[in-house]
Amino acid sequence: MTVKGVVMAGGKGTRLRPITYSIPKPLVPIAGRPCIDYTLDSFYRAGVRNVIITTGYKFESLIEGVIEFKNTDQNILFSVEREPAGTAGSVKMTSKFLEDTFIVGSGDVLADFDIKELLDFHRKRKSKLTIALTTVEDPSQLGVVDLKDGIIRKFIEKPPRNEAISNLVNAGIYVIEPEVLDHIPAGEPYDFARDLFPKLIDSGFDIHGFQASGTWLDAGRPMDMITANKVMTRKYGQKTESGNVNGNVILKTPQNKLENSRISGSTYIGSDVSIGKDSTVEDSAIYDGVYIGSGVEIVDSMIMDSVRIMDGTRIAQSVIMRGTVIGTNCEISHSVLSPRLNLHDNSRVYNVSLSSEVVEEEN
Repeated sequence: MTVKGVVMAGGKGTRLRPITYSIPKPLVPIAGRPCIDYTLDSFYRAGVRNVIITTGYKFESLIEGVIEFKNTDQNILFSVEREPAGTAGSVKMTSKFLEDTFIVGSGDVLADFDIKELLDFHRKRKSKLTIALTTVEDPSQLGVVDLKDGIIRKFIEKPPRNEAISNLVNAGIYVIEPEVLDHIPAGEPYDFARDLFPKLIDSGFDIHGFQASGTWLDAGRPMDMITANKVMTRKYGQKTESGNVNGNVILKTPQNKLENSRISGSTYIGSDVSIGKDSTVEDSAIYDGVYIGSGVEIVDSMIMDSVRIMDGTRIAQSVIMRGTVIGTNCEISHSVLSPRLNLHDNSRVYNVSLSSEVVEEEN
């Protein structure tokens, strides 16, 4: 049996604004790879070679990014939504290509699962619909499930934390038989979790649940992105304790200029990166072409391509987007700086998102 994949990647990523004003959420980098690449690769490892990606927002950028990173022998078909169709509605639009068992995933959630064991469970239970489940500490922003004997009895969407019946949640990955698509109306927005699943359960339809093994994170906010970079660097990085490097680190290329600086924690370093004397980078992601001056401190942050950070600056719990220039002796904390922003010397930025072209120097 040949299993096809569908990856939903049409959302606008509103919780990630202003980051998603310039980049679709599925292409947000996590440990050197777009978020969507982890889902595509988990499908690939399970033998899923034919994948349909449903997209809408910034679809041209998404298509270019996917083609650049995909496995060479994984065939990708793109389905572009002219109007938002909802999660289930977007998959319904591709139904003529789904003649056998297929698996649905999300391109804007970090999911690095063992898909093969999920497919094996689905086949063993002779299920028509199986949902991958995962555990989280705080389920209040997710869909909590009541699971008994492998059957989902109830969904509770985003319950208050003290009212959650479990910490087992819908991971947004589904193995589906084609006949399930008959329950999705055509030509109108329709959602899996909000519309289809409650309708099926109310009708007596058995939805199976399987607690998948692997890594799952809802990287929906800027601080979540920083966490995702650390988690995946820790998972795939190399433990290093030598010279100026001490931690689980991914170095994209060995040609970076890192002399006389200190790299620690779970840190990703891209290509053509230059870090000056007495600077420290800890638990952060530094992407391609970044210049960091002397005496700079970067902690729990994400620095995207071609950023320039001048001497004496401190950055903590922040995302700096591509092409931004940060002057000397600045301090940035719990903030997001948009692309190509020019931050003047001695500026202080706390708990804000900046998107203007020029930020006036603090007096």
